[in-house]
Amino acid sequence: MQKYRADKAIKQADGATVWYSVWMGGEPLAKINNCRIENMTGDMRRTVYATSEPDTWFSVPAVCQISGCYVRGYITYDDDHNNLVFRHCYY
Repeated sequence: MQKYRADKAIKQADGATVWYSVWMGGEPLAKINNCRIENMTGDMRRTVYATSEPDTWFSVPAVCQISGCYVRGYITYDDDHNNLVFRHCYY
């Protein structure tokens, strides 16, 4: 599932580890370990992988695995704009 290499790690306030790929074009988001899945019940956390370049100013297409199934969605900031979270999509 991982598309980009993970070179640089930064810890978030909620305990998740955000990994970036360092290269001459910038530092795109690669993956997030222990990422909070925001729009599901409970405090579900998974490793989330970025699948492509950001499609808008505030979201990055992503995928994670829940109970053996791949779940597509996007990575964005939570309502407080402090932490990156994963939101799944129904398509």
